[in-house]
Amino acid sequence: MKDILNRHRTFIILPLQEVFIWLLIVLFLFNQLMIVRVSMAMGMASSRGIIAPKVNPDGKTTSLVEWPTITEVLANPNSGNALADAKIVMIATGKPFYAPEDISFDDPINAQNKWGAFETSIKLPTEQEARYQKLISTMMTCSYCCGEPNDVTMNKNCGCAHAKAIRGFYRYMIQNYGNQHSDEELVGESHRWYALWYPKGMIEDYLLATGNENALPHQSHGGVGTDGRHGL
Repeated sequence: MKDILNRHRTFIILPLQEVFIWLLIVLFLFNQLMIVRVSMAMGMASSRGIIAPKVNPDGKTTSLVEWPTITEVLANPNSGNALADAKIVMIATGKPFYAPEDISFDDPINAQNKWGAFETSIKLPTEQEARYQKLISTMMTCSYCCGEPNDVTMNKNCGCAHAKAIRGFYRYMIQNYGNQHSDEELVGESHRWYALWYPKGMIEDYLLATGNENALPHQSHGGVGTDGRHGL
């Protein structure tokens, strides 16, 4: 009788490795979902954009727009403190994946010097050089340093250290990541670095664009009209 039962017994063999892998996938997806929900509940949603000047068709004045960026930062937490919130949105921290050597958002002066060195050390082929010239001549302004409210200076025409750093940044990014990012993303990301070197001007513009200009007095620079307020 026992032999008969053994002959008819059915064994189920589970592919334990596959089951384990699928279990890990399910746990990972659940974890990511919970992170998103907690972040949203705490006002910690992320953003991949930055408010910054864009040159108008007249080539002399600017408007404030949202540029796409490569680096992701926390979105406005709407804490009730407009100035503190603006700093969270506009001032990036840490080391972005693309940055070489010891360049990071946490050391603005070192970053400025290291990016600036690439302006002369990196030579681009003809097509990439044309793209580079487009960025510095027609897209990236120097709103917080040179020029007047109604006569903005383009990056190409500024001799200051921050402008040199942006030019080096473009050369490096075009050479190493040019196929992965658009011109608009490169300009937007360069404003991430610009915000480290001119935080007051960049934060002023963010507050102006979001209707919170009273949190920080706004100085005239690069805008439309006699007050230089980007037409807002």
